[in-house]
Amino acid sequence: MPRYRICYSKTGPARYISHLDLVRELERAMRRAGLPVAFSGGFNPHPRFSFAAPLPVGVEGLAEFVDVEMTHPVTPRELAGRLNEALPPGLAVREVVEVPAGTPALAAVLDRAVYHVEVDGDALPGMLPAGAVERFLAQEKIEVTRRGKRRDIRPGLLDLSVMSRDGGLALRLELKTGGAINVRPEEAAEAFFRSAGLAVDAADMRITRAELHWGGPPRP
Repeated sequence: MPRYRICYSKTGPARYISHLDLVRELERAMRRAGLPVAFSGGFNPHPRFSFAAPLPVGVEGLAEFVDVEMTHPVTPRELAGRLNEALPPGLAVREVVEVPAGTPALAAVLDRAVYHVEVDGDALPGMLPAGAVERFLAQEKIEVTRRGKRRDIRPGLLDLSVMSRDGGLALRLELKTGGAINVRPEEAAEAFFRSAGLAVDAADMRITRAELHWGGPPRP
């Protein structure tokens, strides 16, 4: 069966859709669009979707990926156009390509992700101290608490930089994701703010996943 890789964005009101609801929305949209989606067998068939990595609720995604199998071929342009007409606000197809047979599943080769973390000026308790980024990245161990256990996220923190200070603060985080190491953007950002002596509430952070990268073959 032909397989297609869909790059899509999940922004605005759609960022509050859970992953399970996203799967349902995509299935409904493909049915409305009349696309020949393939389904699994058994008593409870599911559309043959394969996602790169679920987005946490409240996090926007600018370039998310899902593979979908069809019962018969359609052109990538037709698939994108028909699906965009049927998707709800906040979900939009950016690109579609046909995936060659034997291409590894997205989740199997996902390696890292880039996040943008924005905090408005009125939520910042003070200015970011000079050298805060360099001191944070120089640490050999950065511990966070997840589910009551202490974890060292330093091996999975690939990079951190300041993108903007105008009217607040915007950070760029590059983190390992998938596989044995999976660093969450909110815990990395909270650890950074603690290190900088700034008490920033996670609820005041607007997080966007801007990029996904693979350790295997390059994405199409």
